[in-house]
Order: sequence, then C-alpha cells, then structure tokens
Amino acid sequence: MRPDDLDAPGVAPPSKAGLDAPLGRAMDRLDTWANWLSRAAMTIMLALILVQVFTRYILNDPIEGVMGATELYLMPIIVFGSLSYLEMHNGHVRVGILFDSLPQRVRAGLDVILRLAAAAFFALVCYGAAREALKAWSFGYRTSGDIDAPLVTTLVIAPIGCLLLVLRLVVNAAGDVQRLRRATDRTV
Repeated sequence: MRPDDLDAPGVAPPSKAGLDAPLGRAMDRLDTWANWLSRAAMTIMLALILVQVFTRYILNDPIEGVMGATELYLMPIIVFGSLSYLEMHNGHVRVGILFDSLPQRVRAGLDVILRLAAAAFFALVCYGAAREALKAWSFGYRTSGDIDAPLVTTLVIAPIGCLLLVLRLVVNAAGDVQRLRRATDRTV
C-alpha cells in the first residue's frame, strides 16, 4: 500500500477512474448493479452449498442440481459481473515499481494506451463468446449433467460481462484523456 492510498484527514480519497460526466455516472450505476448481482450470486452459492453439505452428510439425501447451478450460472455471474466494477475502482494488477517511477503524464498516457488495448482484447473475447452463444441457441444445444436447460442461458453471461468491461475500459480511457487535458491546460 502506498502512502497516498491512505485517507489523510482533510484529504479526499482517490477518485474512481472514468469520465466526470453523465455517461461516466451512468456507467458507474451499471457497474454497481452488475457487482450487486455478482454479490447476490455469491451469497446464493454459499447458501446452496451449505444446504447441499447439510443434506448430503446429515440427511444422506443430497439436493440435485446444486453443483450444476453453481458451475453453469453462479460462478460465471460472480466472475463476469464483477470485472467491470473492479476496473471502475482501478483494481487491476500493475507492476508498481516500474509504473510508479514514471512521470505523471507518461503514466496517464500509458493508462490510455493500455486501457484501449485491453478494450480491444475483451471486445474480441466478447465477439467470440457471443458467437458461441448464438451457435448454441441456433442449434438448440442443452446443458449436460444435473440441470437440463438451454446452453445459451449460461453462455450469454460471458459476452454480457465482457461488453460491460469493454464499455468501462473505454469510459476510463476517455476519463484519462480528460484528466490529461486538464493537467496540460493548467501547465500552459
């Protein structure tokens, strides 16, 4: 943890990444909603597994479908529902020693480049995952195992989460450009 990460008296905590505009605030609400959905999925998964353990080991009569629901629906919602929220709060991994030693303007410029590169990558992931979901829907594929449901119901989670992440990365890159311009205007 760096010293500037701590909340000093009279100093505002570090702001979230993104635009200081209606689009940025709308994206914040969308990301927060997706994160709450992710948290709800985690809570439901915890409850289901606790009930599963109780019924399996105490009552010797396990509930069917708990593992299938966890694997097919809850885990993907937990992962893909929280990715964009994590990016909203700059919770990604960086090489701090190298990145923190760079000048502020260079870091801001690198942030823009890296966010746009990540947005392009996740746009490709979104495209591939959406194609798989459409293929499963058009061919009528079904899940195997405990739960018998259309496979598209689980495959659609990944492209939605990746799309949210792409939008967040673009909004954050625009916010970085906005802050970079403000810093440049003050120095001129």
